[in-house]
Amino acid sequence: MLQIHGLSKTFHSGWLNKQSFQAVRDVSFEIAASETLGLVGESGCGKSTLSRLILKLLPADPGGRIVVDGTDITAYSMKQMRPLRRRMQILFQHPDSALNPRQTILRSLLEPIALHRLMGREEAEAKVLELLELVGLHRDLLTRFPHQISGGQVQRVVIARALTLEPRLLILDEPTSMLDVSVQAQVMELLQSVQRQFDIAYLFISHDLELVSHACSRIAVMHQGCIVEHGSSEAVMEQPQHPYTQQLTNAFRALDPLSGR
Repeated sequence: MLQIHGLSKTFHSGWLNKQSFQAVRDVSFEIAASETLGLVGESGCGKSTLSRLILKLLPADPGGRIVVDGTDITAYSMKQMRPLRRRMQILFQHPDSALNPRQTILRSLLEPIALHRLMGREEAEAKVLELLELVGLHRDLLTRFPHQISGGQVQRVVIARALTLEPRLLILDEPTSMLDVSVQAQVMELLQSVQRQFDIAYLFISHDLELVSHACSRIAVMHQGCIVEHGSSEAVMEQPQHPYTQQLTNAFRALDPLSGR
């Protein structure tokens, strides 16, 4: 579903004394259809930058390649990307800022359908109601604004909005980090149910190693812009090879009340 080859991103700052910082360095991985790959690493390691490179919301450095569902989009312009946006969607880290505070929930859900001219108004509203039921929300929420609903409800609305375009790839950028623990479990269960029903590939970005190990079949560990380890969840958790991964797993075990430490 997704193939990334040698992807890099360098940011430049200053005018006279120009400085550069390489946020992503030669990253490569693949995600199969209906698979969940976990991308784990500390804050600032380049995870969110990588997600924006994949979606071409940021331009990558020359030399890398991005292939989505068999289509090489590396050199695509913004205009060429427009019809492909339906295939690839993202849940941003802060769901409350992903919705327009001046729009009702109904208008936010109808907007992607209208932008891509997928169907008429009546059919679109019927689809919205269907998706709202799927994510466990009542139709009464449609007339409310984002600040009038809870954080968990906002995240469910954002999930429903992404599903209106029937994507093949969904990037989850810390989808539960802003939620209470009890709500996190509900959202994760919803995401897994949605994946089974619609056969969507997930790139699950998080700094929570425990969550990633339970939600993903494979894990890629990112450190200072590079993928330093990549393997099955069991292998990475039980037999980490890279020193940075070992530090992460040791920290995770130290916080485990059943470990006796």
